[in-house]
Amino acid sequence: MFLRRACFFINRTCGVFANRTVSQSCIQLSEELKNAFTNKLPVVALESTIITHGMPYPQNVECALQVEEVVRKQGAVPATIAIVNGKIKVGLSEKDINKLGDTKSSQPIKTSRRDLAYVMSNKKNGGTTVSGTLIVANKVNIPIFATGGIGGVHRDAENTFDISADLIELGRSSVAVISSGVKSILDIPKTLEVLETQGVFVATFGSSNDFPAFYARDSGIKVPYSVQNADEAARIIRSNRDINTKSGMLFGVPIPEEFAFDSDVINKVIEEALHEAKLNNIQGKLITPFLLSHIAKITEGKSLQSNIALIKNNAKVAAAIAAALAKLEQSQGEDKGTSIIGENIQRRPIIIGGSNMDCSAVLDTDNIQLDGRLYPSKFAYSPGGVGRNMCEAMDKLGYSPNFLTMIGNDFHGVQIKSSIPNTSKHCTKISQTKNTAQCIIVFDNKGSCKMLMGDMSIHKEITPDVILENEVYLKEAPLIIMDGNLTLETMNEILRIAVESNIPVFFEPTDSAIAELPFKSTYSKAIKFITPNINELYVIANLLNIPYTKSSRLEDIANLTERVVNYVDNVIVTMGHQGILIGRKGLATDSFQQKVTNEKFGARHYPTKEITNLVNVSGAGDCFASGFICALVSDKSEEICISVGFAAAELALFSESAVPKSMFDPSHESWSVPTKYTTII
Repeated sequence: MFLRRACFFINRTCGVFANRTVSQSCIQLSEELKNAFTNKLPVVALESTIITHGMPYPQNVECALQVEEVVRKQGAVPATIAIVNGKIKVGLSEKDINKLGDTKSSQPIKTSRRDLAYVMSNKKNGGTTVSGTLIVANKVNIPIFATGGIGGVHRDAENTFDISADLIELGRSSVAVISSGVKSILDIPKTLEVLETQGVFVATFGSSNDFPAFYARDSGIKVPYSVQNADEAARIIRSNRDINTKSGMLFGVPIPEEFAFDSDVINKVIEEALHEAKLNNIQGKLITPFLLSHIAKITEGKSLQSNIALIKNNAKVAAAIAAALAKLEQSQGEDKGTSIIGENIQRRPIIIGGSNMDCSAVLDTDNIQLDGRLYPSKFAYSPGGVGRNMCEAMDKLGYSPNFLTMIGNDFHGVQIKSSIPNTSKHCTKISQTKNTAQCIIVFDNKGSCKMLMGDMSIHKEITPDVILENEVYLKEAPLIIMDGNLTLETMNEILRIAVESNIPVFFEPTDSAIAELPFKSTYSKAIKFITPNINELYVIANLLNIPYTKSSRLEDIANLTERVVNYVDNVIVTMGHQGILIGRKGLATDSFQQKVTNEKFGARHYPTKEITNLVNVSGAGDCFASGFICALVSDKSEEICISVGFAAAELALFSESAVPKSMFDPSHESWSVPTKYTTII
């Protein structure tokens, strides 16, 4: 009964912050860690309560530095995590460790999930517990974490309900924890039961599946699995990351034999310490440091020596696993070639961009004079916006993306939200202070767009913090699609995540006035695809200091495209009724994912067929891009990507709304019949 009640409570709690992330601006990476991430070196996360609450000063500082050195000797990079003056630091300097270790002056707070906001907002110092460290390690994508022993279900928990947050965090953080099992002061069977309920993989490191008990090499409790070595552990961790279970793993490493206590002896010591804690009414997060300190006193310091020995041993094992995992990921990456888009089609692209209510005014003349006269017109309102149009079109093509956008808490916002597919709208944000964006589009009687007017100020509400709140969706995407409605600061944050996570970005410039923005970012190398019209291409070329002569000749546009490809791998120039000119390295029969065998630049012109009696041109470009992207993430050739894009655009030209009511599925002939082209270069 106790476990059912406990697990019900934990499961209710787990979902509350499932999609929240820590703001990147709160985290400081050391230069050593930045270099490690850039060069894909093995990294091991280390907690800091060992410094602030686990041992007396100065042994705590000495131990922390020695543990870091153990990690380095195994060829990995240590990432000790703590809060210093309100800032989360990943990778502490020796000065930081000394500062935290002198607890009389640093006054550190034992920091779990519940304490993070308080410690940070009050600019205090904090030693992160297993759960606190897991949150940060998961945030910065460190897959291996070494600690002494995890927290768990305390003895007498059926009365006190004292269950460590470590167990909850293990159930929702994709990090493998290497520890000497569960602290002996806890109820180990109940702890393992809760871990099972949380979906946490548990194994003993070694030949036996008898789970270790911190000071003792075995607890008498069997777990389902054991792993023989670092390579086997790395393969299991890799599989867990591939399947993206979003739950952690626990590997129990027995304490080295020469430092181990006999189970009966240490259990008697623990019982005495527990009795003392009860007499002194020690509860909550004070109980563990009290018990460890009292056990050290009873054993005349031998337990402290054991504690230090097991932590060093765990760090050594963790570093070996991290090195094996890095080697495994590197070899698997080489086997996959240089694909720029993830191989798993179930990973959903994410669109980040604008939503607005379009008001189209179709005049009864093509002779427009801006002299104040009234023109008889037909008005129509429909949800629009580049990002929103692409989201709807991709969904109707069978490739529903995630969609991050901002709408107002008003009538137009309700209409737009209802137009966003249910599978995409969980990233939709609602502003309480800004109106939904609106755009007035004026067409003449031939269907040509003559004027655009818009109130787009709400798009500035998509801030870097909003991006960080949804970072998990970016990191899991095979492709990030970004339109030009965002601020430079927001684009910079998106591109930073893309660079660090090796995710390609597809940029739709939207308008010549803002086409250059993302190329001002220091992370612009993440942009792998752009779809400018000719004027937008000129604007981008200006910023990149590429000389050109304005010309409508395909050869001149192709020559300019060739120079832009030095900055963006794939340039897809939209030219209205003239069709598409695409410039890239490779052949028309190559997909965009496969390794390019022909490094020679190629520029190809794909003409459109002549279309008469069109209804609306406002959504044709967005639908083309959507069709192109759907074929792109399906690993289709350039020819097929253009073919699917053209088919989607053609439907839009005969639709009164920007996106047709229905599109087509992958059985449509455009998915198998390539569009003919003319080679320009």
